[in-house]
Amino acid sequence: MKSWTCLLPILLAIAACGDSAHIVATPAESMRMGAPPAPAPMAMDQAGAEGASAAAPGDATPKYMAERQFWVFELPEKAIEARWQAHVALCRADCEVLNAALNKSAHSPVSASLQLRVGRASAEKLLGAMSGPEVKERRVEREDKTLQVVDVEARLKNLGELRDRLRALLANRSGALKDILETERELARVQGELDSMAAQRKALANETEKILLFAEYRPEPSIGETGAMQPLVEAWRGAGRAFAESLSAALLFVVQALPWLVIVVPVFWGIWKGLRRMAGWWRARRAGKQGT
Repeated sequence: MKSWTCLLPILLAIAACGDSAHIVATPAESMRMGAPPAPAPMAMDQAGAEGASAAAPGDATPKYMAERQFWVFELPEKAIEARWQAHVALCRADCEVLNAALNKSAHSPVSASLQLRVGRASAEKLLGAMSGPEVKERRVEREDKTLQVVDVEARLKNLGELRDRLRALLANRSGALKDILETERELARVQGELDSMAAQRKALANETEKILLFAEYRPEPSIGETGAMQPLVEAWRGAGRAFAESLSAALLFVVQALPWLVIVVPVFWGIWKGLRRMAGWWRARRAGKQGT
């Protein structure tokens, strides 16, 4: 019995050693052993949330959006040219005219178009000056260019660092002549790629830092074009156009045939005269035979 009593502490110690991997020290025991206490689950979640919220502003990437606007103006036909010129004159500071066209054909009504690129700081003033009751349609399109801008900027940074390292190598002038020439060729290649990336970044800046505006100017529809008389108006216009096309085709035929008439008419007239002379000679010959 005493032997079992002596062995009991030993067995308990062995069992404690086997379960030591699953024991979590209490805060008091942790302080006594010199280790910091394990954080509570709620405290860990709160700390993780605070860390994520603190990291979010630093990791947030600014958005680069390309914006295009499409405007349609409907004006009296006589006022289209003046309004178009006035809008072209509004494009001054931080604005460039990419395309301006005015159509004054005799076969179609007056129309115009305008394409502008204006900085976002000046866009509000310009668009406000162009707005009015004549704007019958307005459409806005946006395209996210963030990935392209971030990619180009990262490549610019890497290429710039590589160019600086190559310049440092050439400044030391250490190594064989072959290595120096190879470094110079690599530097020229890197500089070319760097210039190309810089041009791409500038083009992206034009798209994301400015607004592209497409404006179309067309005459306002008349009563006949918008009411029940529209089919008759279209038929009348079609009949007039068909008559004009037919008359032009006939005139063109006469003009094309006139040079041939100058040549063919004398030929046929000569042939006819010759045939008449032959017929008269033949009749005179027959009359002479009958008289004899």
